[in-house]
Amino acid sequence: MDAPDQAKLFVGGISWDTNEETLRDHFKKYGDVVDSVIMRDRNTGSTRGFGFVLFSDSSASDKALQDKHVISGRT
Repeated sequence: MDAPDQAKLFVGGISWDTNEETLRDHFKKYGDVVDSVIMRDRNTGSTRGFGFVLFSDSSASDKALQDKHVISGRT
């Protein structure tokens, strides 16, 4: 269960080459990243092109939402 002030951010349109570490590294400049996950096809293991980043503080997600993002060459 998430702590009261944690905030989960949906990240869509990500590259097939992006992994959890890349996602975490990109968003850690906004605040403490508790978790990052890339959603994968359960049969093939291929990425589904989206994921989530969980911040320990909702103000970090607010800051992240203010910027445009390019991750692994994708906006």
